[in-house]
Amino acid sequence: MRKSEWSDEQIEELLGQLPKIIDERDPQEVYQNISIKLNRRKHKVWIMPTAATAAALLLLVILVPRLFNFQNTEEKSMESADKSSPSAEIAMEKKNITKDKEQNSTNEESAVPFAAKESNDTNKNIGMRSIEFEDQSTAVYEEDIGGREVLTYAIPDDNVEFIVPVSIIVSKEENKTKFKLFEDYMERLTENDWGLYDYYPLMAELKYEEENRILNLDVPANQSYSLSGSAENILSQVLTSTMKSLDIKEINLSTDGNPGINFGYNGEIKKFVPDDDQFGNHAYYFYYPSKAEIKPFIVPYNEKISTIEEAFSSMRKGMGDEKLIPSIPEDIQFDTVKDPAENKLTIRFKKGTTINDDASTLHTIEAILLTAKEFNYDEVKLENAQIDKIGRFDLEHEIKVPVAANKRMIGQ
Repeated sequence: MRKSEWSDEQIEELLGQLPKIIDERDPQEVYQNISIKLNRRKHKVWIMPTAATAAALLLLVILVPRLFNFQNTEEKSMESADKSSPSAEIAMEKKNITKDKEQNSTNEESAVPFAAKESNDTNKNIGMRSIEFEDQSTAVYEEDIGGREVLTYAIPDDNVEFIVPVSIIVSKEENKTKFKLFEDYMERLTENDWGLYDYYPLMAELKYEEENRILNLDVPANQSYSLSGSAENILSQVLTSTMKSLDIKEINLSTDGNPGINFGYNGEIKKFVPDDDQFGNHAYYFYYPSKAEIKPFIVPYNEKISTIEEAFSSMRKGMGDEKLIPSIPEDIQFDTVKDPAENKLTIRFKKGTTINDDASTLHTIEAILLTAKEFNYDEVKLENAQIDKIGRFDLEHEIKVPVAANKRMIGQ
């Protein structure tokens, strides 16, 4: 390589002739730029460890299922190899029992009072299983109340042809009478959810004289209760049921504060007096609003019956154009023994009658109990059933009639 002909002095002189370079940037700006470049270099250092971590996670995703499959295969092989040994059989049985208990617990938590009915056989099987896990009774009994208040509302069916009594259990409130609770909860009823007609709250102003047990019902001039004979009939049944459940002696009627309501079919009425046919001696039937429920409404038909034997006979036939269906099947035959002195009725099942501990039979017994209550019986004794219990009922003892029919829940 040829040696440079320039001397050090010449080079220094040439450099001195070059223009001066002045950096006008702020020192802080220079520092920040340098810091950014250093940080970028640090991030690059972590690229390989991050990639290694991702690769390790991918391997875990691939290998873990295979490890579990290998474990399951090993367990099955061990079970197959030891299946003939007594200790293995006991262990397997305990395992099966534990699984059954867990399954039963899950069924109990998910059980609901209403479910779709795919067929008659399916419906019957569901009813038989569910009675083991939950109380399938429909009515309100003394032991259900627990110091609370029972409110019963007469609600028309979806076609407004008959009345369905529906009962709710609510907490008592300080300074609120039963009537006041009854009035307050009108607005919280969910009739449509139950498959019934949206009837409440009543289109009227209610004032109750507690001491005299007199209810004053004032309707607006544009009220719809007198538009047809069926509307008047339903209102009559609603008022009768309200009088009965709240122990009301008298109902005074008025329109916009003026005495009387002008009913098209019955003229002007100032004081409501229920018909004798609407008080007591009714038979109870099953009613399924959508024909898809497991738990029925147990409903009285608005027709007075002379004797309880006639009522039971009618309950085998049904009423109301097949909407109120029979509540006593033909294969459940019995005789009745009446004891009016003790208000006790004995149901003695005939020989050859099979009584099962299932939901269907439970509902039949409830219909019998509610009908017995209509005829002023307080207790019913079931004999010759060949079983000790049906649902919640202990057949070794007399069964008290329900407090009210058709218990339902609302948001509280």
